[in-house]
Amino acid sequence: MSQFSRRTIFAAIDVLDSKLSQAETSRFILKVKLENQRKWNAPNQIAIRGEDFSVRKRMNDLFRFVVDHPNHSTDDGPLEIVIVEEAVTLMQTHWEWPVNPESPEPVQTFKRALRQDGFDVADGSLRPALPKDIGIPHIESELIRLLEGHGFSTAKGHLDQAFDDHTRGNWAAANGQLRTFIEALFDKIADKLDQSARALKSGQSKRVKLAELEFFDSSLNEWDNHGKGFINGLIKRLHPEGPHPGLSSEDDSTFRMHIVLLTAMLFLRRYDQKLECQSESESDPSPW
Repeated sequence: MSQFSRRTIFAAIDVLDSKLSQAETSRFILKVKLENQRKWNAPNQIAIRGEDFSVRKRMNDLFRFVVDHPNHSTDDGPLEIVIVEEAVTLMQTHWEWPVNPESPEPVQTFKRALRQDGFDVADGSLRPALPKDIGIPHIESELIRLLEGHGFSTAKGHLDQAFDDHTRGNWAAANGQLRTFIEALFDKIADKLDQSARALKSGQSKRVKLAELEFFDSSLNEWDNHGKGFINGLIKRLHPEGPHPGLSSEDDSTFRMHIVLLTAMLFLRRYDQKLECQSESESDPSPW
């Protein structure tokens, strides 16, 4: 299972591109044993082009190779980890950490992508900011698969935009997209489970319907008609009151992203399993 999203790997390669010379790029290619690797779909062509081409083109080759060969191993471990750690080393060597607003854009983007994946940098080394078994990149990948598989295109669009806004450092915009994503997801699940829900207003009314359908488990305190359940609290947390409800810090926005991803994954899996049970029940010819 990949530890990093494609977004983070691409951002790491952008850092390499911004700091490595041609000679340093060639040395890195040798280090990760890619000098003689061939393209999987064109065996007669070298996967990473030589110094006759720009560093940017060679870095694009590197990104394509990682995507096509996610399990490629080096003497120092999986290729994607080596790339990310090399980018972290370059940041420590050339720029300060924590990253300040004056840092080059590739560095800022890389830092935000790491935070999205649940990683940070401490004492010059990459450190998980979340327990390893949470696996944010894996959750994101499965979440996207389920959203696409069930045709939840509107919700997916808001999630994609949330990731983009967060990567750009637009915290308020990312928060807004995360709120809209989770609400759109619950709305669509309610519509799918009970056609009568389509006549209800978006938001609270459809969440009440999901509670009535017992999709939200009251025994686990997921829902409470007095507003004290987990889902009730989550919605309030994503809609804070005050004089500046749209303002946010990076830590706050990243927290919102992680809790929304974990929550959405829980309920999308539940919805998926519910449909599977219904399908098996309908296909069972037994009269008993």
